[in-house]
Amino acid sequence: MAPILVGGGVIGSLGCMVFTPRDISQLVRSWVMRLTPGGRRRLALELGELHSGVREPGLKNIDKVGTVDNDGILVHWYEYGKVRAHDSSVTIVFVHGFTLAAESFFMQVNHLRERWPSARILLLDVRGHGQTGKVDPSLCTVEGAADDTLAVLRARGVEGPIILVGHSLGGLVALNLVRRCPPVLRGNIAGIVLVATSIEALSDQGLPQILASPVADQVYNAVESSPKEARKFKEQAAMIFAPALAVTVFHRKTDYDIVEFHAAMIHETPLETFVGYFEDLQEHDELAAGEHLQGIPGYVIAGEKDDVTPLSQAERLIEVWPDAWLQIAQHAGHMVPLEAPEVLNAAIDRLMIRTLEDN
Repeated sequence: MAPILVGGGVIGSLGCMVFTPRDISQLVRSWVMRLTPGGRRRLALELGELHSGVREPGLKNIDKVGTVDNDGILVHWYEYGKVRAHDSSVTIVFVHGFTLAAESFFMQVNHLRERWPSARILLLDVRGHGQTGKVDPSLCTVEGAADDTLAVLRARGVEGPIILVGHSLGGLVALNLVRRCPPVLRGNIAGIVLVATSIEALSDQGLPQILASPVADQVYNAVESSPKEARKFKEQAAMIFAPALAVTVFHRKTDYDIVEFHAAMIHETPLETFVGYFEDLQEHDELAAGEHLQGIPGYVIAGEKDDVTPLSQAERLIEVWPDAWLQIAQHAGHMVPLEAPEVLNAAIDRLMIRTLEDN
């Protein structure tokens, strides 16, 4: 596909993305909305309400919210469950994917609150994402995000059994956490669910092909340019790149509101976050986490049509983590929590049953 021109500026080549007729239909709808004053007002309203706590798509009726200072970064967390710190309830911890936020797990939260009302649910926006917001690109690393997660666990006094759920980047963060956390905490990890997660360096797979395209060059240049030029680029990227990326990671028929919800999370992601994590993800792997996973039950969930994290990575995870079960989300792409929620929900349910039986 030829480069897309907006107002004389090249947004970047989208040649690495493959669009189906349904994708094109949704893209046209999204782009038309962004090109009209009324549409832009509606999108601004939706973006402003992304973290409102009162509407869906998104988290709502949150029991507790707060921040923890992790070396100068105020990490935002969200908690459900009528529990006190330092109790022995099962805590389900969610770590979101790249350019997403805790909001992306709202379907899982809704399910768990109904099915397991006594469970504690803890989510966070890792550095560079959601309400935690912008940090220096050099701080946007998998290890840093794992430190954010550990800081939240400590701040909330989580001492009972833990079920870790990580999606995409969040899966790498979960692996890093398991590898580096204190033995006492590791002993409390009763189960792990890794969704659309790669364990090897991503330099020649899926998303990094997008990162190596002219789109990535534009992002890097924008961060180093003047505030005015950076703002102009972000506005153009919000119009073209965010909807395109949001559409292409879904493969099941998905409600338009969910696609726009995903695009809004990409839209709010600071340019510094793209640059920082791009650098880290190129070479970061968590193969060394394998030995620390031994004895921990769990699930590796892969979308059958995931173009970002190939199925081979799920198979590699199973090789180093023999206590896990591999599950394929049929006809799903990369956004399993939003397009195949029943698959993820069922995996968490099975770990909950096992954890309660063992405790």
